[in-house]
Amino acid sequence: MLAAARAGGLSVQLVSAPGLARFAGAGFCVALERLLGRPLLIDCADEPGLALAALRAGARRVLVRGAPGVEGALFDIARRLGAELATRPPSPLLVLAPGEDAAAALGRTVGPGCARGPSSPASERL
Repeated sequence: MLAAARAGGLSVQLVSAPGLARFAGAGFCVALERLLGRPLLIDCADEPGLALAALRAGARRVLVRGAPGVEGALFDIARRLGAELATRPPSPLLVLAPGEDAAAALGRTVGPGCARGPSSPASERL
């Protein structure tokens, strides 16, 4: 999928599966990011403690939803660690099913006549 996006001039942001950090652990997600060799937005669901654990494990990009009472503190901690905290997933979000053709799914998501430059609204945060 990354090659198809690159060929179409799209900027791609990798996002973990929803709640992956809850299932696999923050350390696994950070190791996965390092293995991929590119930033990964680690989904910590609605668990601010898990987001904090991911930041402490070295995550550079963390997603946590539904934590209004602690968002300010998490944003501050992320900033101090040189990381980024998101409170909602990027849009558009392309979710691939196992075995799904990535290039075809990408074409359906961005559409046939869509501007595909790196600064086009359709390619920002895809």
